[in-house]
Amino acid sequence: MRRVPHLAFWLSLFAALFLQMVVLPDSIAAVRPLWVPLVLAFWALQDPRLPTLIASFLFGIMLDVLFDSILGQHALACVLCIYIVIKLRSLFILFPLWQSTVALLPVWLIYAFLMFWIDGVAKHQADPWLRWLPVASTALFWPLIFVLLDSYLRRRQRSQE
Repeated sequence: MRRVPHLAFWLSLFAALFLQMVVLPDSIAAVRPLWVPLVLAFWALQDPRLPTLIASFLFGIMLDVLFDSILGQHALACVLCIYIVIKLRSLFILFPLWQSTVALLPVWLIYAFLMFWIDGVAKHQADPWLRWLPVASTALFWPLIFVLLDSYLRRRQRSQE
């Protein structure tokens, strides 16, 4: 198991938060990936000793505040999804990248469903297609994020040897 630098962990999460906040044109804004859960899932798979559940809660609260959603909505979804990834880590790390992409799809679906369900309870209506498009884009971006962060960790490990 590789030793993960905590600075890289936190910086990548703030970068994901920044990517989540970037203003996009209306035509592609609905397809924005779930950057924060995506990066959190990567770190949860890399090292179980990282405080990914705490970070999930904190960054979920930040998303709630930034997007003026119900306080705890994103936090609940992030914590639940990352908890599932942590519990199934031993299974996920056996998969090649393309299989882990497919295996993580239910996690992204759970996140989107929780957003949909809580908004429904709070009577915040949105187009159903806009709810599920981020799931597809998140699954498509998973290999890219995985390769980028994993190559950084490999380079760092080689430089320390």
